[in-house]
Amino acid sequence: MSHHAKLLESFESYKAENEKFQGKGIKASAARARKALQEIAGSCKERRKEITTEKESREGKGAGMSQDAARHAHVRK
Repeated sequence: MSHHAKLLESFESYKAENEKFQGKGIKASAARARKALQEIAGSCKERRKEITTEKESREGKGAGMSQDAARHAHVRK
């Protein structure tokens, strides 16, 4: 399963569990909602890495300055 799909699935799980916790007061749903939020956080980090890698491969890695180098060049001016 891709990180994008896992992110969407975790969000749907979070929404359902949060509704059970907030609306019906089911305490066990709070733990499941928190677990889904943790999965969302992890999937977000992994998806960010995937997007960066794909972006760099499209641009042709090594062409131009890295983001860090560009940031430091801008600061030095």
